[in-house]
Order: sequence, then structure tokens, then C-alpha cells
Amino acid sequence: MWFIDRRWSQPVLATLVAGTLAGCASGPKVYERATLAAPEQALIDAKPEPLRADFRNLFEEGQRNKVLNLMEIGVKAYRAGYRQEAKNTLTQARLEIENVYADTDAARKARSIWYEEAEKDFKGEPYERAMVYLYLGLVYLEEGDYGNARASFLAGLLQDAFAEEEQHSTDFAVLLYLAGWSAMQMGSDQLAKDHFRELQLYRPDAPIPEADDNALLIVETGTSPRKLGDGVGHYQLVYRRGKGFRDVAAEVLNGEQWSPVYPMEDLYFQASTRGGRAIDRIVEGQIKFKENTRAVGSNLSHISQDSTLAGFSAAAGGALGAGFAAISLVSVAADGMSAASNTRADIRYWAGLPDTLHLMPVTAADGEPVTVRFLDQHGQVVSGLTDSTEFKFDGRGAGLAFATSRRPNSGGNQ
Repeated sequence: MWFIDRRWSQPVLATLVAGTLAGCASGPKVYERATLAAPEQALIDAKPEPLRADFRNLFEEGQRNKVLNLMEIGVKAYRAGYRQEAKNTLTQARLEIENVYADTDAARKARSIWYEEAEKDFKGEPYERAMVYLYLGLVYLEEGDYGNARASFLAGLLQDAFAEEEQHSTDFAVLLYLAGWSAMQMGSDQLAKDHFRELQLYRPDAPIPEADDNALLIVETGTSPRKLGDGVGHYQLVYRRGKGFRDVAAEVLNGEQWSPVYPMEDLYFQASTRGGRAIDRIVEGQIKFKENTRAVGSNLSHISQDSTLAGFSAAAGGALGAGFAAISLVSVAADGMSAASNTRADIRYWAGLPDTLHLMPVTAADGEPVTVRFLDQHGQVVSGLTDSTEFKFDGRGAGLAFATSRRPNSGGNQ
């Protein structure tokens, strides 16, 4: 049996087609799929069966959907237990993302080249890009590479800050928590305290790990937020919560008792409130797309200047500093958008994401089994939906267990 900090342990319920079609005035544009070359088919055949269809999409859909397909492969590989495959594909996705969304001259130049929204190579919205770094960070944690894990979680916060809405920047609570957890494992108590203190601005009741907590349980529920084209010509982008799922909360079996797992992150909230692009403002009734975009850029420039005066900087090493640096970059990106963008909505999205991430720190042992059940919005157990896994320790004293309501049928052991 392992032990849970019960200060927060009370029933808490969240109240809460991989889209590759591009909306247009005369109907969605259909993109041709490439014919596979023999080496590509051989590579697909060599992949684990649960991943083959996604690798086929990767080659047939080409550069336009490369990052999207790498994201889909990465999360499916992680859930199925193919950790090295997950690490490889998520790393490729990260590199593609950073060609555009990074604090470099090359990335700034790439952002300045703005053309019709639906024609662009997919790079994802802030919440989608941030999740690439989250899953990659989890792989590093399982390897006992705490430094790269923390760096990955902080980089996810940076991507979260690439948004037009200043008030929603760097509020990705689960990334703050995981950065703090990584710092704890590194033995950097002050860094850990800084991260957890910032986390508590958004989650005052979050289960901060105690000194004897040596393992982390992470649970996914629900399905990905969706992007839809709306309005005449589908020029408006709207976000909707995922559909077709009942699991909104999770409980873990602890001895003979079921204990709730704390709901740390609502991805639909992240998508719909800071998903980023100025086209959200059309959905919210602010229909002057380009004017709104220009105003956002100006506001964020002012905020960044204020933050510099206040003494915050990325060089200080804190997530908050990294967030302000990112706000400055977003300001540049937003200014470029208002000058050259076309207003057609891009409704492609990462369909493999969950709806909510739950988390709890525990005291556990290597190999200790974990059983999770899922609850609906009324607190009733979702019949037939459970997940079983175990705590895996990294050889340096820290463990991780990952449970999901979306486990692929067959798993690997890389």
C-alpha cells in the first residue's frame, strides 16, 4: 500500500476525427495523399501494429500534416508503452515546432511569413505544442533525466505563452507542477519551491509533494478539445470540448479504498481561453479580426516592458521569467499576423489528447500495481472502464505511474 496526502483528498469532479479538412467558402479542400515508396512501406510494416496506421498517415499526408501526425504517433506510442518510439517522434515534433516558435532569429523570420491559414504546415495551437513538451518530459522523468525533464516542462510553458491573451499566458498548471517535481528530484529545493509557489496561484489546493513522496501518479480522462469552422465561409474558428466520453474524474485503488486523483489540468480550458490566435476573438463576438490582432500585439509589448522593469527575465531561470520572454515574442508574432494573414480558419487538431489530466504524489515501491477507475459527471463509476499499470522507478529513487482511459489495445516494453 502507498500513502496519499489527504489534505486535499475529497471528492472532486471536473464539471467540466483528427481534423485535416480545411474550411473554405465552397467546401473543404481535399488534399491528395502521396503514394508510398517501398522503403516507406517497409518502415511502416516494421512498426508496432498499434502505430502503423499513424505512420502511414505520416508518409501519405506529407509535410503539411507532419507535426500533427508525429504528435498522434507520440502520444499513442507513450500510452502503449513504446517509450523509445514516443521519444523519437515527440522529439521530431519538437524540432519542427521550434523552427517557428522559438526565441531565435530564424523562428522570428518564419513567423513573419504568413499566408492562408488552412494552407500552412501544421504546428499546433499553444496547448497542443505545450503537450508535446509534457509527454516528452514524462519520458525524461522515467529515464531519471531530471534536468532535461524540467527543461522540457519549462519549454512547454514557453509554448503556452505564445498566445494573444496576456492574462492566460503561462497558466499551464500541470507543467508548473511537473517542473517543480523535476526540481525536487534534482535536489534543487529552492527551484521546486519557486515552481510550486507559482503553481498555487492557479491551483491553491494542489497536492504539493511531501518530503517522503517518492512517486507520481498521472491519469488522463476524456477526449481532446475540438476546433470547428463556424460562420459564413467557415472563417471563424471555435473551440468545443471533446465529445463521446463520460469519464471526467478518476479514482485510484489504495488498499481497499478508492481515492480521488486531483484534476490538475483542463485542456479544453487551455484551448478555448488561450488557444491563441486572434480568430478566437471572432467567436467571442469581437469580429474585427485584424484590428484585434494588432491591439493584442501592442498590449503584449507593453506588458513585456513592464515585466523587464520589474526585474523578471528568462535568464533568472524561473518559469515566470520564461513566460515574460515568450510574451514579448508573441507580440512580434501577432504584429506579423495582422499585416499579412488571411482569415480562413484552420480546424486541424491533435485528436489524441485527453480532456483532463489528474495527478497525485504518493509514497510507493518499484513495481507496485496501480488500478484506476473512472467516474462520470455525477460521480458514478463508468462501467467497464478501468486501467491497470504499475509504478516504475528510474534507478535514482523516483517513480512514475501513468494511467489513461484511452489505453491502446496492445502495449510495448521499450
